[in-house]
Amino acid sequence: MTIYYFAYGSNLWTQQIVQRIGHIDRNEGWPRRALLPGYRLLFNMLGEDGNVYANIEANSESSVLGVVYRCTPDALRIMDRYESGYERRQVTVKCQAGERLDVTTYIALADHVTKVATSPTDEYLQRIVTGATEQGLLQSYIREIISNAHES
Repeated sequence: MTIYYFAYGSNLWTQQIVQRIGHIDRNEGWPRRALLPGYRLLFNMLGEDGNVYANIEANSESSVLGVVYRCTPDALRIMDRYESGYERRQVTVKCQAGERLDVTTYIALADHVTKVATSPTDEYLQRIVTGATEQGLLQSYIREIISNAHES
């Protein structure tokens, strides 16, 4: 069974996701860039280590760029171990060629969302920027990620 996973944070970085789940499917044009309309990216997921991490929340005026990976159910179960403080949710993204896909993504649990303005660590932000660049996301969007991280 194939599951489509939408990454918008540090899992954009291929090296990280491969370290976590062992491999990614690179056949037939995968992974694919995608747009998640009706959401915005922010840094408000408070981890158990006290650092903040990327999160998405509903916002009708915004969109989030990311990448869709094809995964197995086992790969997502492994990923769950790394995504403490998040829950899996189903959303619909639009891939670069216009194809709509129902995907799984991670959204912070309400009790892990902080209202206190805090920036992510430089190392964590660099993982996101490296991944976004590697995946070919728009430079203007990458600048927006950096700006959002410093506004948090």
